[in-house]
Amino acid sequence: MSRFQIEAIIAVLVLVALIIAALRISRRLNARSLRARVAIGILFTGGIAVGFLAFYAFNSATQIINSLSDRFEANALHLTEEQLIASINVEADKADRVFEKAEDNVIELAAQWSMLIAEQEKLGVGSYWNAENALTQLKDGQYGNSTQDASSAYVPPNIAIDAKTIDGLNASAYLDFSAPFTLEANPQLLAVYAIDTRGITRYYPNINLAAVVPPGFNPSERPYFRITSPSYNPSRTPRWAIPYIDATGAGLVVTIAAPVYNRDLFQGIVAADMKLTAITEQIEQIKIGQSGYAFMLDDAGRIISMPQAGFDLFGINPQAINPDEYYKLTVFGKGSLDVRRVVNRMAAGGHGLITISVDGVETYFAFAPIKTTGYSIGVVVPVAEMQSALIASKAETTAQIQSATLLATIILTALLLAAIAISLRISERIATPIVRLTETANQIVAGDLAAQATATSKDEIGALANAFNTMTNRLRETLGSLEQRIAERTSELTFANEQSQQRAAQLETIARVAHAVGSTRDLSALLPQVADAISKQFNFYHVGIFLLDSRKEYAVLSASNSEGGKKMLANRHRLKVGETGIVGHATGTGKARVALDVGADAVFFDNPFLPETRSEIALPLRDSNGVIGALDVQSKAPNAFGEQDINTLEILADQMSLAIQNASQYEETRKALAESETLSRQLTRAGWSEFAKRKLLGIRHSGARSTILYANRKGDDTEASRKETALGPRESSISIPLKLRDEVIGSVDVRAAGNRRWDQDEMDIVNAIVERAAFALENARFLEESQKRAAKERVIGEIASKISAKNTAEELIKTAALELSRSLPGAKVTIQFKEGQESE
Repeated sequence: MSRFQIEAIIAVLVLVALIIAALRISRRLNARSLRARVAIGILFTGGIAVGFLAFYAFNSATQIINSLSDRFEANALHLTEEQLIASINVEADKADRVFEKAEDNVIELAAQWSMLIAEQEKLGVGSYWNAENALTQLKDGQYGNSTQDASSAYVPPNIAIDAKTIDGLNASAYLDFSAPFTLEANPQLLAVYAIDTRGITRYYPNINLAAVVPPGFNPSERPYFRITSPSYNPSRTPRWAIPYIDATGAGLVVTIAAPVYNRDLFQGIVAADMKLTAITEQIEQIKIGQSGYAFMLDDAGRIISMPQAGFDLFGINPQAINPDEYYKLTVFGKGSLDVRRVVNRMAAGGHGLITISVDGVETYFAFAPIKTTGYSIGVVVPVAEMQSALIASKAETTAQIQSATLLATIILTALLLAAIAISLRISERIATPIVRLTETANQIVAGDLAAQATATSKDEIGALANAFNTMTNRLRETLGSLEQRIAERTSELTFANEQSQQRAAQLETIARVAHAVGSTRDLSALLPQVADAISKQFNFYHVGIFLLDSRKEYAVLSASNSEGGKKMLANRHRLKVGETGIVGHATGTGKARVALDVGADAVFFDNPFLPETRSEIALPLRDSNGVIGALDVQSKAPNAFGEQDINTLEILADQMSLAIQNASQYEETRKALAESETLSRQLTRAGWSEFAKRKLLGIRHSGARSTILYANRKGDDTEASRKETALGPRESSISIPLKLRDEVIGSVDVRAAGNRRWDQDEMDIVNAIVERAAFALENARFLEESQKRAAKERVIGEIASKISAKNTAEELIKTAALELSRSLPGAKVTIQFKEGQESE
């Protein structure tokens, strides 16, 4: 209750007290003269006027003071909130500039490497730094360089040191002229490095990277590389990885990576490891008020910087957190409902100031985003600490108002007491009808709208009573019409809610069918799922899916949900296209057909398996070649299909048509691929069978000597090869099949002295070499066959050219015989004509 309301109640109580006192005094004034009574009335009215005028003046002054106080308080609050918002925006911008500088450094180095790749043909000669001389292979198979170089070069074990690798490393070496200066100019950067798509890395500063990484390490498989690759970053923007604790003791570190492209081809990334120590110290130094604090989160709600008070806000015990998992902890879903809402806005990149309750204390919660990284800074401070000066000023103003109120109350009481003696008699005549009118008003307030005021006079009080009665009548009429309008509005809202729920259920069915269409390519599994989903969601009696046969003469039932439909499936139910039933009509005309009352529809087919059908709709299923089937839906209720139901079923029919078409295309593609693979294996088998007729058995390499093995004239291998086949008394060997497209074309035997055991690395190396050798042999065979065909075509062309240059038949025959004898050394060539024919 406000101060003004309290004062009004006090004034009414005082007035009632005066009236009662005046009534008692007026009884003693009956014997007085009219003048005396008039005088007393004048004194009474004058006293009342003065008293209420004083009350009005005091009340107005109080309202003005309160209004000015409220405005001052509102302006002070607004200024305080603006200062808090400005402070957090300044801190966020300061942190953003640090991150933006690091991001610009990485983008600049990425652009430089892209230019180096474009000029790799010139820079790859190794005039500045030559990988061919600088690289050294370590025991685990990886390649590294000297610690005296400006940067660490690293080549994973599975990467061959070929011309492409050497040229790429030689070109990237020119980053030595810029990367070290970037590290020097930005102390927040621990390291910068360039990684290509094969994992070949150039790292600054030189930490002898090849010697410190674990065996088999491939940087192109790291998370910061994957999130920057085209698959996860089609927009080609710099990406920030999840912060982590640096293993070398640098504290919290975050990696930023920028993609490198050359002629729209992804070449790799340039990345930098950035220390977050300065940023977290900046956040920890933010002090607002006496107990205010700041914290920082990333866009996934993970903690970057958080004081103990922040952990208390989210209800987290930091001592119970595994140190390795500390910076992976997210605050999503933690804290009060208000805190969770603010955290969700922070993660979404929002900014603002919200007042929440923390342990019963009204608290400011301000937050602002760091745009470069998507991080967000939050500041929490009690409202009272930000408004201490305002509270003191408000307390002083309140004390002054209370003092003035006390003085005014004393003066007013004195005036009222003086007026009582004057107004006793007059109040007796005036108060009675007013009291009765007040009682009537109280009855109406209590709910008795039939109560009527009694008008005993025709003066102003009587007019007031009549007006009061008129108001009561109108109030009864208004309440009656209001109740009717409320009932009508409630009915409309109920109907709208039912329609919304029905529409939501239809959209859910469409979503489920779309999900099934996208995830299932097997029609035998897809169609029953769709039929069941439509039936359950719409509560239809029967849902059937028909597909046309290969001749498009009959629509064959392929899926159904009802018991009758399942019996029809067992009986291989089908309907004549264009003739039988609503389904036949829909598949014949390609248009939807609706029967809201099947008894009155001439096209309806009375199916004994579905005796309860009262309404039916059939919608055609189409592909690019025309109608392929129909969706048949039946209900037990007449007029069961409204406009929304028909629209929804048409959408479902279109989705089913697309699913059927996709499944058919998928099956055709799968068959074509299988035929292609079979034909490829047949061609490979035939080619190598023909190649084997050349009696070339293979090649044997021992020490520094290589021997080609041929079969003897009888088709067996030589004596030497047979001797090689048998193992010596102290030899071990492995034999690996030589495969091409799942066809074995030979084998590779590797032998070693002694009873050694082949480890997994050696087996992997041999398998890799054999696999590449198989492809190389296939390419060589293709090249040899192509050369033979080219030579044959060339010889035929030359012979044809020489023959066509002759003019007489005799010269033509001689030339042909001569060229054939040259092409077939040692062969006799005879050209004869049949008897009875002459040659010109």
